Amino acid sequence: MTSNVVAVPNPSQCVAAEIILKFRLRPHSELGLDKSEIPGLLGHAEVIDELILENPEISKLPSCLENISRDDMEIVFLGTGSSQPSKYRNVSSILINLFSKGSLLLDCGEGTLGQLRRRFGVIGANDAVRGLKCIWISHKHADHHLGLPSILSLRCRLLKGTNHDRIIVIAPAELKKYFDKYQLFEDLDMQFLDYGHTTEAKWKGFESNCEKPAGKATAVFKTQQKLKQVLAEADLEALISVPAAERLHTEGKIIPGWKLVYSGDTIPCQNLKDASKRATILIHEATFEDSMKEEAIKKNHSITREAIEVGGDGPDGAYRIILTHFSQRYPIIPVFSEAHMNKTCIAFDLMSVNIADFPVLPKVLPHLKVLFKNETMVEEFDDDI
Repeated sequence: MTSNVVAVPNPSQCVAAEIILKFRLRPHSELGLDKSEIPGLLGHAEVIDELILENPEISKLPSCLENISRDDMEIVFLGTGSSQPSKYRNVSSILINLFSKGSLLLDCGEGTLGQLRRRFGVIGANDAVRGLKCIWISHKHADHHLGLPSILSLRCRLLKGTNHDRIIVIAPAELKKYFDKYQLFEDLDMQFLDYGHTTEAKWKGFESNCEKPAGKATAVFKTQQKLKQVLAEADLEALISVPAAERLHTEGKIIPGWKLVYSGDTIPCQNLKDASKRATILIHEATFEDSMKEEAIKKNHSITREAIEVGGDGPDGAYRIILTHFSQRYPIIPVFSEAHMNKTCIAFDLMSVNIADFPVLPKVLPHLKVLFKNETMVEEFDDDI
């Protein structure tokens, strides 16, 4: 029989290894650990300062980002793929996190609740669901709304027994029948508003109407009133597909509020181009690569270049663009050219973009290409599924 002996060192004599840590034996006068070449850890502010030093042009901020705080807003991409969930990309869902003021959901595809839990943990996801102010659904395709019942059902359970209002769901009129049928089996605790009543013209009509309407229009009027109140509580000026807010400069000067534009599924659209003028951030679908123009036309989607062109150029163009809703034929990273992406980034599931980091957003793109240089594969996929 043999036995083994394990010597356990005194913890006080142990040193954690670090990159480029050296131990010198000679000369004897320098015997011991040498940490002189170990790179220091950079904090968030130092990383931003270094990027600005290397790229002075990104320090030219639009006025809406003056004195911005990291507690103002962040965009969390919960799903960036199209049609159906895949290993790397869930279907469409974007959380607009306003932190202490609550949050909004733009689309709510299948698996949105699971993505919230992966991003924030179970407790954090519950807090996010409790804090939802309203949910906006772009259109009736299942990959944009199938996750909504589970979100609403959870919210209903979390708030049971508390004094709370039903959440407003803004969606196409065709989905109302679906939700009405679903609520025969489970309470979703929601208030439906046809997104046709949130157009700019409808809002102007609502605001100019001093007297409460009669008949069927009463319910719509009340919901519009409630939505206006909910937006005000979240410091948002309006929701016309493009939420906006106004902040005051520390010296009292009015600063234009940030403006977010989200496309849903679309071919290039003049209305969307007009809405994107002077936007702080445009989130646009880019389902297909540039070489698949005919396929994009056939499926009523956009190619990468078209999505970027919607953002426009010059002072009236969107300040930053994030591309999303990629075909699942691009399982890891979509095919794109850096030639026309000087103010653009691509989205990944669970990616969070804080409004304070918008200036450096395009600088991420070259590093993503390097990071995934061996994984830019394209798989066969039928987007009609």
